[in-house]
Amino acid sequence: MAHRPPRDHDVSGDSGRIFSLDSDLTWWNDNVYMKTLSKRQRGRTGRSTLSDVARRAGVSIVTASRALSGNPLVAEPTRKRIVETSAALGYVPNLLARGLVKNRTATVGVVILELANPFFAPMVSGIQAVAAKQGFLVIIGESFRNLGEEQRCLEQFRQFRVGGIIVTPATDELDYLLTTRAAGTPIVVLGRRWRAGDYVSTDDAEGGRLAAKHILQRGHRQIALIRRADPHHLPGQDILRGFRAVLGAAGVPLREAWDIQVADGQITGGMRAADHLLAQGKRPSAVFAISDRLALGIVQRLHERGLRVPEDMAVVGYDDIPYAMCSRVPLTTIAVPKRTVGEMAAALLFERYEKGGSPKPRQILLKPELVIRASLP
Repeated sequence: MAHRPPRDHDVSGDSGRIFSLDSDLTWWNDNVYMKTLSKRQRGRTGRSTLSDVARRAGVSIVTASRALSGNPLVAEPTRKRIVETSAALGYVPNLLARGLVKNRTATVGVVILELANPFFAPMVSGIQAVAAKQGFLVIIGESFRNLGEEQRCLEQFRQFRVGGIIVTPATDELDYLLTTRAAGTPIVVLGRRWRAGDYVSTDDAEGGRLAAKHILQRGHRQIALIRRADPHHLPGQDILRGFRAVLGAAGVPLREAWDIQVADGQITGGMRAADHLLAQGKRPSAVFAISDRLALGIVQRLHERGLRVPEDMAVVGYDDIPYAMCSRVPLTTIAVPKRTVGEMAAALLFERYEKGGSPKPRQILLKPELVIRASLP
C-alpha cells in the first residue's frame, strides 16, 4: 500500500520536506495510477506479440513484420501463413511503436477551414479513400479560417509524427508551410495555390469565366456580384478576375452598387446580400454568387419577398455542393471536382512520402464545369 502523504495541515513528512495540498495530491494520484497501470499491464501478459506470431509461423521477427506491413519482399505463401497466424493469435500491431521506429506514424493530417461546409466533405472523402488503400488513418483538424489555429494543428501533427499533411490554408501567404516541409514532413496544399510547393486545386479564373459567359449568353446585362469580403481568399479573387474579364470584353459594366461584399460565405450572408439588392431602386436581372451557400441564401430571400427565380431574377452559384440540386429552385452553378481534388492531393502526398521526388513543386489545376439547372436555364 502506498504511504499516505501528510494532510494539508502537516508541516513536514518523514523526509523532512515541506508539503502542500496540491503537490501531495499529485503525489498520491501518481502512486495510485502507477499501481493501477502495473496491474493492467500484468493482466495483459497474455496478449500476443510479434515474437509469438513469428515463432508460430516459423519465421524471423523481421520477416513477420515485413509481411504484416505489406512489404513485397516476402513471398506470397509466407505472407499468407504469417497473416493467418496473426489472425489466429489475435495479434494487433502496435502502430505507435512502429511509428516511433520509423519516426513517422501511418497517419495523414488534414487541416480544413470548416467542418460544417459541405464543400470540403467530398475532398476529405477522396483523401480518406486513397489513404485507406495505403493503410493510413486520416486525422482531421479544423482551422475555423484562423491562421493561428491552423498553425497549432500543423504543429500537433508534426509532434504526432504524421506521415504527411494536407492543408487548406487560411491565408494566401504560405511561407510558414516551408518550415513543416523542411522538417521532413511531406505537405500538399488542397484547393488553393502554393507558389513554392505542391498543390491540387481548381482553375477558378476559368470558373468565373464560365459563369459570366453563361449569364451573358442568356441575354442578361444587368448583373450583380455577391462575394466574401476576404482579400486572402485566393479562389474568390481568381473567380472575380475571370468573371470581370468576360464582362469587360463584352462591354458590360459591373455597377459598384451591385458588387456586394459580405462578411462570411454562409446562407445568411446571401440573404443579407439579397436584402441589400432589393432595397435599391433598380434591381439586376441576374446575380452571380461566388459560393453556392451565398446563392442559396439569395434564392431563399427572393422567394420570401414574392419574387420568382429565374423570371424576376436569375441566380448562379459556385462549387456545386450537394444541396445545390435540391434547392427550392435547383441551382445553376460552377461545379468544382471536389472528390477528385482530394484524391489527387492524397496521391501526390503518398508519392512524396514514398519517393521524395524532385524538389520542383507539383502543381495541378483541374477544370471546373458549368452545371445548368432551373435558377438560370
